[in-house]
Amino acid sequence: MSVQNNNLKYLQSHSSIVSLLDFICQQYPDQVALVLEEQQLTYGELYQRAEHLYQYLTAKNWLTSNSLIGLCIEPSFEMVIAIYAVLKAGAAFVPLDPDLPRQRLSYMIVDAKLNTVLTQQKFAFDIEPALRQSGIDGNICFLDTPSVWQESTLPLVTPQLVEAEQLAYIIYTSGSTGVPKGVMLTHQGLLNLALASCSTFEIKPGLRLLQFASISFDAAIWEVVTALCGGATLVLGAREQMLPGKPLANFIARQKINWAMLPPSVLSTLTQFRDQLPYLQTVVVGGEACPTSLAKAWVSPLLGKINTILNKTCPASLAQSWISPHTRFFNAYGPTEITVCCTIYEFQPQDINLPIGYALPNVELYILDEELKLCNRGEKGELYVGGVGVAKGYLHKPDITNVSFIDNPFGLGKIYKTGDIVYEDPDHLGLLHYAGRTDNQVKIRGKRIELEAIEMVLAQHPGVQANTVKAIKTVQIETSNIPGNYGISMLVAYIVPKTGEFLTDKHLQRFAAEQLPDYMVPARFIFIDELPLLPNRSKVDRNALPELPQTPYFIANTIDNAVKIAAIFDQALQLPTGSCTPDTNFFHIGGNSLCIAHVLYAIDRDFSVSLPSRLIYEYPTPSDLAKLLEKYKLKINNIADEQQIDLQVEAKLSPQLNTSVWQQTPQNKYDCALITGATGFLGAHLLHELLQKGKYQKIYCIVRAESDTVAMTKLLATFVKYQLPTAELSQVYAIAGDIEQPQLQLPSVVFDKLGEEVDQIYHVAADTNYIKPYSAIKKPNVNGTANIIALAAHHRHKTLHYLSTLAVYGSLTSLLGINEVTEDFDIDISAPIMSVECGYIRSKWVAERMVKTAREQGLAVSIYRPGFISGHRQTGFANLNDTFYRFIRGCIQMGMYPDWPEKYWTPVPVDYVAALIASVSLDPKRTGGNYNIVVPRENEISNVEIFEFIHELGYPLQKISPKNWLNALSTLTPVNSLYPLTSFFQEKVYQNRSTILEVHHRTLILKVDDTLNAIKDYGIQCPTIDRALIYKYMPSFVADTSTEAIKVHTPFIEVP
Repeated sequence: MSVQNNNLKYLQSHSSIVSLLDFICQQYPDQVALVLEEQQLTYGELYQRAEHLYQYLTAKNWLTSNSLIGLCIEPSFEMVIAIYAVLKAGAAFVPLDPDLPRQRLSYMIVDAKLNTVLTQQKFAFDIEPALRQSGIDGNICFLDTPSVWQESTLPLVTPQLVEAEQLAYIIYTSGSTGVPKGVMLTHQGLLNLALASCSTFEIKPGLRLLQFASISFDAAIWEVVTALCGGATLVLGAREQMLPGKPLANFIARQKINWAMLPPSVLSTLTQFRDQLPYLQTVVVGGEACPTSLAKAWVSPLLGKINTILNKTCPASLAQSWISPHTRFFNAYGPTEITVCCTIYEFQPQDINLPIGYALPNVELYILDEELKLCNRGEKGELYVGGVGVAKGYLHKPDITNVSFIDNPFGLGKIYKTGDIVYEDPDHLGLLHYAGRTDNQVKIRGKRIELEAIEMVLAQHPGVQANTVKAIKTVQIETSNIPGNYGISMLVAYIVPKTGEFLTDKHLQRFAAEQLPDYMVPARFIFIDELPLLPNRSKVDRNALPELPQTPYFIANTIDNAVKIAAIFDQALQLPTGSCTPDTNFFHIGGNSLCIAHVLYAIDRDFSVSLPSRLIYEYPTPSDLAKLLEKYKLKINNIADEQQIDLQVEAKLSPQLNTSVWQQTPQNKYDCALITGATGFLGAHLLHELLQKGKYQKIYCIVRAESDTVAMTKLLATFVKYQLPTAELSQVYAIAGDIEQPQLQLPSVVFDKLGEEVDQIYHVAADTNYIKPYSAIKKPNVNGTANIIALAAHHRHKTLHYLSTLAVYGSLTSLLGINEVTEDFDIDISAPIMSVECGYIRSKWVAERMVKTAREQGLAVSIYRPGFISGHRQTGFANLNDTFYRFIRGCIQMGMYPDWPEKYWTPVPVDYVAALIASVSLDPKRTGGNYNIVVPRENEISNVEIFEFIHELGYPLQKISPKNWLNALSTLTPVNSLYPLTSFFQEKVYQNRSTILEVHHRTLILKVDDTLNAIKDYGIQCPTIDRALIYKYMPSFVADTSTEAIKVHTPFIEVP
């Protein structure tokens, strides 16, 4: 069978997709092209911004004709503008998914030889390391930085005419060898697709099209060109708004979407909301086989609406509009290698089954047998596709290209071997039906997967003797309560371990996730003695592989919430009853955004609790979710969904604060001071320096204690502990109080007295626990600061010296692409990335923001931001519970450390910090500044250099990859100093895949100009964090560690 739908006149008006886009922008300059939330961009503005970006990149020589440009970006105006600008230059864009493992990203960057990547600052953490790992000295352009969009005075460059055969984009697919393949698609194919789509779907100005797919999949490209080449409006949304089920339905309804292209598994979750989507006129499914029942559900009359109409008087036209199918339903088919789509079919209510359709214009279809002879109508054969949409092949892979793209034996050019079995409808000429595959390629969640690619990765594990992977359709569960439930495929790996090896699901999943996209990581692992083979022993007999275990993993005498939620997991994932236990991780057994919709629906149904979807990522096991539900039921406010707390709101000052006193100039004489945190490591040393350098008549110390006497006893004990002179404490008055409470929990007469007497306040006290959530640490760090600010406004203006931390900058380098900051950097810029930080750091950000607000309202305040407070340079005394010390000590105990060459711990000796703060605070001309208290980068050795030196001292230490070091934390025992921080270091805080140390693997360069200028006046020498100082600290680094913990370790075997 052969079908040729050739209509080259179709393409003659425009030579490339750029020509068509330019034409549309000129035709409809005032029509809305893009919508994102409340923002919109007209076609005229789209053209101007694309032209600007083209000129900007061309001027830097980052964008040239026929170059390949990486594109790592979330749905946004910048995404569409970047595509347009790259195409305008005659270059090709290469989508890069930031969710891919870094090793895979690096491979794609190397394979495509990408010298330029266009991205957003939030993906700097993903792209920069991948680019470095690739070894390419490339350029990264952050499209969300203002400098990119500033007007240029350089002469304009006229774009060259783009030819039809030039590459438009390269998209990577999974390869059977385990190595991704870059498919090269042309302008001609993309233009043909756009014109065919606009004609078939009747796209025109005024229609609103949904942009659903990730840019790393070719469906997204189809959505973009279909909307823009028809003059319609493309509506973009955030990832959480695209979650299947109610979130997506709400978005489509709110945005009045007219056209949507979705995988059938996603569309099925919208069926129950169909009567809420009256504007949705056209639905296109693709990416995976679509059940005929789903198509019928979308083209059949809306019975609920009909019943309503029958019971009420209404115009006949309105009744007819609901009785008649209001949605056009299209089934699209096409491999990536033929420019997204090559056949399409509009389903009709009377149809019995759902074909894959007729050929698009200028597409040639051939159904051939094994000898490449044409099959008869109705006879099954393999589909080969020719025509203008066929790719040029696989980038830098001529051998594989020659296998899949063969000379057309019936005409000109190449035809692509799809591997799909199809047949022509006996009654309808040119209509094709899908009948299966010739190989082991499968579709999971709408994504094409070569099973051999997964097998190749698993085979690299040193404990795996043999393996095979199978896609299994999970058991159908008959329930009308879970929407769109027609079966979900999941990947199951069958593993033959090497003799003597003990492997676990968790270990192998983690290994696979390091190298494969999440949708290619097997959901289940079955361990067997040998793989069954076909009779000729040539291949694995997948049909003979054992079934999934049907026996429940546990027996429970009572049914509690965790067990109920485990049953919900079984239903959502369509697994045999009892497959999930209370400790089963939803994502480790195949959970995805589609299944989340089912879980949320069932929890709302069974527990009457409506959870935000993001909580499933934070509470992935039934046990975790059960505890969370109890908190919801008890209305506990400190649920760990705290990352969503608005820190800007938290930082607002009390409206009852009397700020009028701040309009008066504070006194420059310093007779009386008050200090908090004096029983702490830094506070005690600062008090000592103030007593040495100041001329105070009196210093008050607020200490949490039962009485003033006990408070003084605590203060004396602290000075003795750190070998500080106690004789000088004669000027010090310890007061039992609590900074967390209003008026510091002091009697009014005492609080009034402090309000009158105190000239300066040193607020050092803070809870520095990295494990506590924000809700638990808010009282001491946020409320405490608010109460100190209130004291600064009580009766008269007092100068405040506030101890912040360098951590308030957040992970600027990794997440926002900011590599250097001055002391006047606006921490408001860090607000959006504070969600990845622990409760302590977020509380300090809020507290410093409060202090800044008070400064804006007139308070005289200096802000000091030290790094990790390290030991005294003379005595060597240190806070052994400090995270820096725990990390160094714990790594010595482990005998290994992570290879983070760009991480700097920013330690700073306590005596330097205390002397600096005391000197600056006693100088009135320095009041009101911001001071980064850290040594210049050139004066500090890095994380790796610290451990290299310790190794030279004779301690057995091995440098290993960060992922292996993080995995090794799971083996720690309580004797190790890092044991209390294991969960903190292993928790995925960024996009559910990167830990806090991975996010902070590259340290910000911190400018210290104001600090260094200040200390010149006081004769203070800035320290150097060098080998000599590390040697001084060694007793602290090995303190409290047993001989057992410091013994010589067996070298750690790196997992590749």
